[in-house]
Amino acid sequence: MADWSIKIVPAKSGGGGAFAPDISGYGPGDPLPAQQDDLVSWNNTTDKTHQPWPTDPSYNPLSDADVLPRGSANYLSDPIPPGQSSRPSYDVALPDSSPNTWTVYYFCKLHPTVETERGTIEATIPPTS
Repeated sequence: MADWSIKIVPAKSGGGGAFAPDISGYGPGDPLPAQQDDLVSWNNTTDKTHQPWPTDPSYNPLSDADVLPRGSANYLSDPIPPGQSSRPSYDVALPDSSPNTWTVYYFCKLHPTVETERGTIEATIPPTS
């Protein structure tokens, strides 16, 4: 199990934020490569509050009934104030269909129309030895 950080950085245009995996060579808009049960957190380096929220592949938000309560498999984070990190960390959960690879799509629930505030986690099942 690995721990990953996604920075929420000021967007180069439009005044919003952008999600950037904190990995060498990755920038805003790049997917985070993760495995099942890795922990993901978001680090807000902007001056606005943000909240990662799961969506479908077209960036339509999942309903509260599909995401809540806090701590459920689809819950990504509480609202993240400026200069703070997400709480709780997101445990990359295997979907019920048990695929070998899957994508977690998300956006900022507080700024749903800001296209730079969208991201993906490309997840896989860890290899067996």
